[in-house]
Amino acid sequence: MDEAAIIGAGPVGLALAILLVQEGRTVRVFEQRTAPVEHSRAIGLHPPAQQVLELLGVGAKAQHAGVQIRGGLGISRGRSIAAMDFSVIGGAYRHVLSLPQQCTEQLLRERLEQLAPGSVEHGCAFERVLSQSQQAVEFVAGGTVHQARWLAGADGVRSAVRADLGVRFEGKNHHGCYLMGDFPDTTSLAHTAALFLHPYGIVESFPLPDSLRRWVVRFEQNPKDASPELLAETVGQRTGYLLDACCTMSSLFGTATRLVPSMVHGRVLLVGDAAHQISPIGGQGLSLGFQDARVVAQLIIDGGSLQAIDDVRLRAARSAARRAQLNMLLGRALPSWAVPPRDAVLSRLAASAWLHQQVARDFTMTGLRRR
Repeated sequence: MDEAAIIGAGPVGLALAILLVQEGRTVRVFEQRTAPVEHSRAIGLHPPAQQVLELLGVGAKAQHAGVQIRGGLGISRGRSIAAMDFSVIGGAYRHVLSLPQQCTEQLLRERLEQLAPGSVEHGCAFERVLSQSQQAVEFVAGGTVHQARWLAGADGVRSAVRADLGVRFEGKNHHGCYLMGDFPDTTSLAHTAALFLHPYGIVESFPLPDSLRRWVVRFEQNPKDASPELLAETVGQRTGYLLDACCTMSSLFGTATRLVPSMVHGRVLLVGDAAHQISPIGGQGLSLGFQDARVVAQLIIDGGSLQAIDDVRLRAARSAARRAQLNMLLGRALPSWAVPPRDAVLSRLAASAWLHQQVARDFTMTGLRRR
């Protein structure tokens, strides 16, 4: 019998598997996909996530493959109204690492295969939990009955494990939508993130590896033509930057906040997006999931009470959700008369050294390190 069975070979499921295998536990990962996803929305690895990557044995490779975002700019009406320097947060990681999720997953797959060859079963979808006892959980995946001491659902927002358990996923969808795409970097922003506060809605811009840059545009209503051409045209109108016609990836998405009442259901656990859906604006979801994996793995290894997970991790998710909602509020459309006073307030707040440090810590999630 395996110590843990993990549903989902995304970054959170792989991280949990590696943390357990490194401590001598036997693990099996079940993944319904037969091939990795080529594109993803998640790119931001905050300092707490980078700490976990170091524990997983892929920290140096991730730093080499990614781009270190060392600060940010707030831009309105063609001028900078606020600047953020992440060096003020202190610690070993004074940046947000920009690395597409598919690259992070590849590093983790290679690491797990090195530690436990053949521990991932692809094309093997979870079906249902059959029974639980005080020692084990029995479930069906890929048409076969399996047993493990623990079953972890790391299978995302549309979690089949959560649905089979009948666990509520409470929350709501948020107003507005976002169109994003990756283009060759034609700016001089280098390793800086930029937030363009336009009256029609925010435009966000982040550096990527391979001299690419991600652009994210907010729309108050779903555009009829969610094409890379519309994205490039809108970026030009709101920021003045002309984008290259070559777009490597584009996607239209909405945002939502949802949480489970509990992550622990007998010997079945919900982690990552299966337990908490956080708006991707701010890029906190993957970092939250890695921290889930770290806490769950340690409790399994130590034999501690898993009920502590709810107190620690759901509290962190609620805090992240509040920050994400503030980020989205900042990016909403404004009447033109409200823009000058908004800019004046932000400029004044940015001039405070104490507030600068607090905002930098919130943005990089370093305030969650000890939770």
